[in-house]
Amino acid sequence: MKQYLLIDIGGTFIKYSLADEHAQKISGGKVPTPLTNMDDLLAAIEGFAAPLKGQFEGCAISMPGRIDTKHGIAHTGGMLSAFMWEQPFAAQVEERLGVPVTIANDGKCAAAAEAWTGALAGTDTGLVLVLGTGIGGGIILNGKVYMGAHSAAGEVSNMVTDMAVMELDSFTLKKVEKLPSMPVWAGNSSATGLIFEYAKEKGMDPDGPMPTGEEIFAAYNAGEPEAQQTLKIFARRVAIGILSVQSILDVEKVAIGGGISAADALMPAIQTELDSLFERCPVFPMLKPELVRCRYGNDANMIGALKLFFEQKH
Repeated sequence: MKQYLLIDIGGTFIKYSLADEHAQKISGGKVPTPLTNMDDLLAAIEGFAAPLKGQFEGCAISMPGRIDTKHGIAHTGGMLSAFMWEQPFAAQVEERLGVPVTIANDGKCAAAAEAWTGALAGTDTGLVLVLGTGIGGGIILNGKVYMGAHSAAGEVSNMVTDMAVMELDSFTLKKVEKLPSMPVWAGNSSATGLIFEYAKEKGMDPDGPMPTGEEIFAAYNAGEPEAQQTLKIFARRVAIGILSVQSILDVEKVAIGGGISAADALMPAIQTELDSLFERCPVFPMLKPELVRCRYGNDANMIGALKLFFEQKH
């Protein structure tokens, strides 16, 4: 049985797993993510890989940033951006581990997992939306993740939602500070956007402690009016974004993931708003995509990383 080392580099932890060719986990763990420099990051990977040496014949890495999987280049690195700029990261890890290594964007890995054996298996065209701090995910075309000309396809977080702000000569966006204040889809339709909308409905201090998604849905299930209104507004914003993307991609299915997707109320709320939009706008030529919940949760990135490894190395 062939085995592989799967790695998911996040902003807080690096998760790793020794897995078979079907991404079935054999063993694994996690270590804190070094955000300081490249040497520390490579040392951390080498540290947990050393006891497994000889047990895996390849390594598949999921990571944030604009990642050129074909050439193994990390153009940017998300939370690792203090040092992860234009780095031949796949080759750097390969040198430490002595096996073939691939790297891929975490959102695209999540999409690859769903297209491989998840909610989009057997689907020719699809879209994965992971509603988290921002909106991650990827585009499925011809059954595979579409990378784009510059490895940046599917970055739907950045879809502009406020033209008036973007039209200002004074507008700049040089770093991500407060996501909800940004005139992009992730600002209002991510889990972060849900939380800040609820805080607004409740009259809470936006600079104070924020509720969790679980607390908001608990309030919703208890019939709290502010939570009910928050979910309606949030679901409509997600639906509007899906309609906009559908006008360009014309996909069969849209798979919704992220921690808040586990809440029973979320999918029906988005479905209701999407149905309403298409009913109210029959002049639009595009057809309504089928909404489904992502199959995979926390392991999606590692599962998809292995699928993309096979596509690159086989």
